[in-house]
Amino acid sequence: MLRSTAFAQLSPNTGVIRTGVIKTGGARAPLAAALLGLASMVGTAPDARAADLLTVKAKDPYMRACTAQGEGFYYIPGTDTCIRVGGYAWAEGYYNTYTQYPAENDKSYSVATGGLILDARTETDYGTLRSYFETRFRWRSSDPWSDGPNKAELEVWNIYVQFAGFTFGHAQSFFDFYANANVLGTDPATIGDDTRINLIAYTYEFTKGLSATVSFEDAADRQSGTLAADPATFSTDDYLAGQNAPDVVANLKYEGEWGSAQLSGALHQVRAVSLLNTISATDSNWGYALQAGVMFKLPALGEEDTLYLQTAYTDGATSYLGLQDPSGSYSPPDAFLSLTGLTRVSGWNVTASLLHNWNEKWSSALFGGYAAYEFNDAEAQSFYGASGGKNYNVGGYLAFAPVKHFSIALQYDYTYNSAANYLLTDYSPALSSVSANRVLLFVSRDF
Repeated sequence: MLRSTAFAQLSPNTGVIRTGVIKTGGARAPLAAALLGLASMVGTAPDARAADLLTVKAKDPYMRACTAQGEGFYYIPGTDTCIRVGGYAWAEGYYNTYTQYPAENDKSYSVATGGLILDARTETDYGTLRSYFETRFRWRSSDPWSDGPNKAELEVWNIYVQFAGFTFGHAQSFFDFYANANVLGTDPATIGDDTRINLIAYTYEFTKGLSATVSFEDAADRQSGTLAADPATFSTDDYLAGQNAPDVVANLKYEGEWGSAQLSGALHQVRAVSLLNTISATDSNWGYALQAGVMFKLPALGEEDTLYLQTAYTDGATSYLGLQDPSGSYSPPDAFLSLTGLTRVSGWNVTASLLHNWNEKWSSALFGGYAAYEFNDAEAQSFYGASGGKNYNVGGYLAFAPVKHFSIALQYDYTYNSAANYLLTDYSPALSSVSANRVLLFVSRDF
């Protein structure tokens, strides 16, 4: 009976592996069996394995790409968690002026910013568990529209956890939509809300692209103050009482191939101490804000071109207007307080922004906004020399990107503030209006 056994023979001279078949049977069978037994013994010896002579074991990669989560994600060794490490470096040079610019203030200053991003994601039975961290390390030679001195800053931009539709931590307010898209730099901004805040939120997705969110957001960064309608009698102090309720924010958002749209609303508590008893008595009221925004993708105009349009109305929730006030003299409170109670300040705004990519290396943007507000209190109008005010700004930039993730841009913006029905009083702004110009040289590298 004939049998065949496959073999591999390594040539000692050339290192070339040759293959063949040994035929066994008849009188040669005992010899063949002995040779095979010897080969088996050698092959199982711990210090001389044939397989080790013929093959090189592939080493396990230290980190494997996690393509399911997107570009730049890798598995953390020994876990099923994917992480992306990224960041950016910005170099900024500013030159600014505004009406009656104080002599002690810096018209030119610089800012250097380094950003660090960590994004960790794990797939679970309840969806993706995500932890996101972004912080900015900054050195600036002056505050915007102010004087020095040089100082270092650490700014927490985002720290949040997302799980099963919930968001916990410090993140962009769910009221926001446009949020200064296509505006460069640390300090420049246009009219419209752009706020990062501590929050707890839940997002429910009805269908692909359509979702709704309810968010409870810490109101500490939303307080615009409460002023006495009669500062001559009760002083110019802020009569704001302590916070005891978060802002309640909700939105309805749709994202599609054509762009996106969002409706937002917020309830904001206005709480003030009594003019006659600042120790215990309080006067409380609720303000609100409403906003609608839409973003159109414009592929016919240019690749990744976009147009933002947004408008908002507020009543007793002034911070949601996103006013820009370089001088600090035209910032209205949430409400005025008199012996008869609180009178809320109301206002509205409109904002637009257009981004155009001329080609792979050149891009430009135009942006602008307008806002107006009313005091709604005759007593306050007489003392503060205005029935309200208006604020608008316009600007744009031209950017050059010689290589991917690196760009050099020059940006300009103009801001104007004025008091309506202005009358000079002891408590009014020194001027009926002020204007400001700002130029920014912006160099950025993302990684």
